[in-house]
Amino acid sequence: MQEHIVNHPDHRDVTLQSIDDYGRQLMKAIEGLGIEEARWMPTPRSNHILWILWHIGRMEDMWGWYLRGGGDSAWVEGGWANRLGIDHKRNGAGDSIAQVRDFPDLTVEEVAEYWQVARNLLISSVEQISTPMLHIKRPGIWTHAPNRAPTLLWVLGRLPVENGQHTGQIAYIRGLYSSKSIK
Repeated sequence: MQEHIVNHPDHRDVTLQSIDDYGRQLMKAIEGLGIEEARWMPTPRSNHILWILWHIGRMEDMWGWYLRGGGDSAWVEGGWANRLGIDHKRNGAGDSIAQVRDFPDLTVEEVAEYWQVARNLLISSVEQISTPMLHIKRPGIWTHAPNRAPTLLWVLGRLPVENGQHTGQIAYIRGLYSSKSIK
C-alpha cells in the first residue's frame, strides 16, 4: 500500500487516507483466499467475494475516470475488460444474480491485479483535484443521468464509504465460510 505524507493536509489527504485504510483492510481480507472460498455464495442470491473484489476495482476505475473528466481507464483502454472476459459496459451495479453466479473463471490474483491497476489510476486522479474543483459536475460524461451528475466533492466522499462497505462484506463472507466448515 502506498503511504501519503501530508505537509499541508486538505480534502485529498482525507480521501487518500481512507483509500489507503480500506485498501489495507481489503488486502488482509483476501489474504490466502482460495478460489472455492472466493466463489462461495452464502445464499443463492448473495454476491461472492471474487465478484465483490472485481466490483471494488470497477468502482475505483469508474470514479477515477469521472474525477479525471474522462480519458483512459484501466477497464477499457487498459484492456482489463478483454483480459478478464467481462463486457466493457459492466461495472457490477445492477448485475443480476445470474451474472454474479456466471462470473468468469478467474483467479483471485487476476482480479486483485486489476483492482491494483485501477487503484493506482484512482490515487493519481484524487491527487489532481484542487479545492476550486470540488463543485464541478461532469454531466457530459455522466450520460445515463446528466441532470444527476455528482460533484467531485461527493465522489471523494463516496469512494471510501462504498468500497469500505464492500471490504466489510468480503470479510463477513469469509467469516461465514469459515464457520460453515466448523459445523
